[in-house]
Amino acid sequence: MKRLRILCSKKLPKGTFEGDITHIGGVNGTGEKWNISVREAVEGINSGVFEFFVVEQFEEINVKVTGDIEKSLTALGQGYLHNLLLDLPDCP
Repeated sequence: MKRLRILCSKKLPKGTFEGDITHIGGVNGTGEKWNISVREAVEGINSGVFEFFVVEQFEEINVKVTGDIEKSLTALGQGYLHNLLLDLPDCP
């Protein structure tokens, strides 16, 4: 399993689903930038290929798959009431 830190997210700019995350990205252990769709990330988590996390106040917070029909990603740390992925800067 490949464990990757998420450093950025790409969100829909407007419309009914404004703010929904479409892509996530970061830098792997060799310094290469990566960027994948939420769909690819969900499939990777569910198949055991990927594990993702964010860091908030020096704490690693695992990213989980949420939703019954429309799958999405969520990073909820202790004491946080919102998805921390929404706080990340936009991916280029």
